[in-house]
Amino acid sequence: MSWTPPKRPVWADRLIAHGEAVGGAQHLVSLAADELLAEATRSTGLSDFGGDAWRPHFDLLLRSLEEEAGLHLLGRTLVRTEILQALRNRLRLAELWSARPAILEARIESPVFIVGSPRSGTSILHELMACDPASRAPAMWEMAHPLGGAECAELADRVTQFWHDLQPEYETMHANSGHLPNECIFITLHEFLSDHWGGCHVVPAYDAHLAATDQRPAYRFHKRFLQTLQARGESPRDERWLLKAPSHLSQLRTLFDIYPDARIVRTHRDPLKTLPSTISLMGTLKWMRCREVDMSTASKLMPAGYAYLYQNEIEARAAGTLPDERFVDVHFADLVRDPGGTVEGVYAKLGWPFPQSVRDDIADYAAHKPKGSRGTHRYSLEEVGIDAGEERERFRFYMERYGVAEEAP
Repeated sequence: MSWTPPKRPVWADRLIAHGEAVGGAQHLVSLAADELLAEATRSTGLSDFGGDAWRPHFDLLLRSLEEEAGLHLLGRTLVRTEILQALRNRLRLAELWSARPAILEARIESPVFIVGSPRSGTSILHELMACDPASRAPAMWEMAHPLGGAECAELADRVTQFWHDLQPEYETMHANSGHLPNECIFITLHEFLSDHWGGCHVVPAYDAHLAATDQRPAYRFHKRFLQTLQARGESPRDERWLLKAPSHLSQLRTLFDIYPDARIVRTHRDPLKTLPSTISLMGTLKWMRCREVDMSTASKLMPAGYAYLYQNEIEARAAGTLPDERFVDVHFADLVRDPGGTVEGVYAKLGWPFPQSVRDDIADYAAHKPKGSRGTHRYSLEEVGIDAGEERERFRFYMERYGVAEEAP
């Protein structure tokens, strides 16, 4: 494996050095559980976090961050911000739900979740479908500030775009903005059961815990979160929810447990393109926060992991343990070739109207966001240590089942 992290900006290296100068960034930025909890309660004036079932996940995450992540000064600062924000939101949400319990009785009717492996087009499809004002796709700022008003949008945008400042190459991989819709992981992180934490940090103990843990509490919190966003004003109103996260792929049964009338828009792309791109992306995300990043283990485990998920999904849809009639399958190649036509096909299968105004807005959005407009994300199978012949054979069942086209290396 020859993948190496991109070079950090000079300013970032110099700031990180401040932590090294005092024997480690832990001396400058605390991640002690008691201190974080105390600061959240002090800064909000509240003390009810909404029960304590989330605490084991929180405590294990903090231990993993301290013992495994090798966080540098910027990494500790970013994750402390996110943890404090999650704790403060929990306090404020618990207070709201206690004062207005009717919020949690509101319907979340037939939500649509865009799901697929990372780098398979979930983000651009989400953004294109979010052009329709009839759909409700939570923006990043709403997930960071669920009880805030539009005045929070610019603040969240500055915080989110800092990722691009910290690692400019990241913008060639994924455009972050406080104004764009984003993944459900930024909702479930409040329960401290979320792929966000492992996606951005070297935390193998937490990753193992997440994989082995019943995530229904996180999905129940997710539903309450949507009910809260839906309750703008005195009386909750129904919304046509449009949501997205690749991580739902491993939790489809859990998702349907909480949202039995959900619809899944499932994106498909050649794994020999998604795998190296994902490894490069995940390594870059971790490098933005951790002193050292080694993606060789991911290169060995990720192909088998996704093959298992795909096989499990295929078998469950065929057996009826996942409701196949609630899935809409979308090919990445079609989305790239004809964005508007692909979205129109999704709408037809969902039974949604597709007015000319939405067609025009989608065409305009796609025209102003062409592939590579922010630079080219360069990656290869060779640099991440993946054998093309071996993996082509491993994923043949998936390619044939869904008719996924092979892409050029």
